[in-house]
Amino acid sequence: MSNVNETTVNTAKLSPVRRVSSLWLLPIITLIVGGWLVYDRWATQGPLITIEFSSARGLEAGVTNIKTLDVDIGVVEDITLSADLNSVLVSARIHNEFSGLLVEGSRFWIVQPEVSLTGITGLGTLISGQYIRFSPEAEGSPSSYFRGLEQAPLTPLGTPGLQITLTNEGDFSFSKGDRINFQGIPVGRIENLEFNFDDNQVYYTAFIEAPYHQLISSSTRFWKSSGVHAQITPTGFEFETGPLDSLIQGGISFANPTGQLPGESATDQDLYYIYPSRSAIGATQYLFSIRYWVMVQGDIGGLAVGSPVKYRGVQVGEVLRTDYIPEGQTLLDKNMEIPVLVEINPGRLGLPDSEQSQQRARTEIDNWIEQGLTATISSQNFILGQRQIELIYDENNPSRELRTFADLHVIPSGQDTLQKFTDSIEQLISTLNSVPVASLSNKLDLLLTEGQNTLLSVKELTQASTALVNDDRNLALIEQVNSTMASFETLADSFSSESRANQEVMDLLQSLSSIIEEFRPLLNELKNKPNSLILPSLSAEEIIPTRRAQ
Repeated sequence: MSNVNETTVNTAKLSPVRRVSSLWLLPIITLIVGGWLVYDRWATQGPLITIEFSSARGLEAGVTNIKTLDVDIGVVEDITLSADLNSVLVSARIHNEFSGLLVEGSRFWIVQPEVSLTGITGLGTLISGQYIRFSPEAEGSPSSYFRGLEQAPLTPLGTPGLQITLTNEGDFSFSKGDRINFQGIPVGRIENLEFNFDDNQVYYTAFIEAPYHQLISSSTRFWKSSGVHAQITPTGFEFETGPLDSLIQGGISFANPTGQLPGESATDQDLYYIYPSRSAIGATQYLFSIRYWVMVQGDIGGLAVGSPVKYRGVQVGEVLRTDYIPEGQTLLDKNMEIPVLVEINPGRLGLPDSEQSQQRARTEIDNWIEQGLTATISSQNFILGQRQIELIYDENNPSRELRTFADLHVIPSGQDTLQKFTDSIEQLISTLNSVPVASLSNKLDLLLTEGQNTLLSVKELTQASTALVNDDRNLALIEQVNSTMASFETLADSFSSESRANQEVMDLLQSLSSIIEEFRPLLNELKNKPNSLILPSLSAEEIIPTRRAQ
């Protein structure tokens, strides 16, 4: 019994079990999911780019979208000022799937409502708000910095066609968006313009859309078709006007001159000249010229800028300036020579339009000046009063020393045919005024009276011839005849070779002969060209070069 009661009792040792509470499970799962989302967003988010604009008008961080083809590809995240405070820097996040489009040359611009002569654009932004438009470049190196455009480009990237450069002289009347027409059909626009300070020229970048770009060749001519062009020319009155819409919007037209062989196909950035009107596209543009002064003693009325300079009837240059007054001189000086600046183009002389031809022509003309070349101001259009400068080479003129004025050589001036004609008329009037008309008239009256008396006496003598011997009046008749003969002798003596009256008549005849000789060149010209006093002679058609040098 005692063995049974002596049972050993072992005491159990209890230790607490550490368990994580289920309350922590939800925060852990949330943390894991959040971390994954952050990682996924970081791993999949698109690149951050910077766009520089001149101003941030209409842009708002977190609101303004970036679109291409009306598809959202990003959003503006931040807008700050540049370090120099001259522009704004827009930070935008582009969706990752469009990151491959961010290459150099891609364009960004702000789309907003705009009203112009070319139309109304951006009206949709009045409802949806302004946004940044993105036009990707096809190829290029990846980039994260872009300079935004001030205005929307007129031609989207990748548009098939041809980009050319246009320029003109003195007329800066074209602007971005002006249309380029072919036979009244809009085929392109001016995309941009740039002023070059080195050569004082404006260069226009124009785009010709396909398939019309195939019409452009080296012989193509462009001209200003906007507005109304009216001009009085030596051949008459010219009036041109473009299409009705070009009167408001402005524009440029082009064509290939009729009768010319097609030139070489144009390439990108080829340079073309814009002529002032369609009638002027036949005029050749020369790059090289030689300038001279013509010192005029007389009147230069009717001579204007652009008046032709001709040699043997062919235009070889034009007048550049007629209003120059040398320093220290005034028109109050009656003996002042009026300088007229002219230029002569070697290309018009039949030489190549090159620098070598320019040097050769200058040397030859300088030699001609020393040997007798003169410049006369002649009538170009007698009705309109237009005048021109005619170069005349006369080997009979004495040799002269080459004169210089204002760093240029001087072509001596001469007297034209019309001026000689006027001087001859004045000389004739002066000669006629000096003739003693009253004295000659008295002598002629005396001669007629004596002649009449003589005829009456002869008549009486004839009637009384049968009774002449026995007539008592024969003595009186003989005395009358003797008196008449004496009068004739007196009159004859007054017209003898040594008399004053005879000398005056001979002077008059010599003056008339001299005047007729002065008329002879004019009469020959009228004989060959009867209309030369009204319409000037036109020069032969000139060869038009293929394209103006760049």
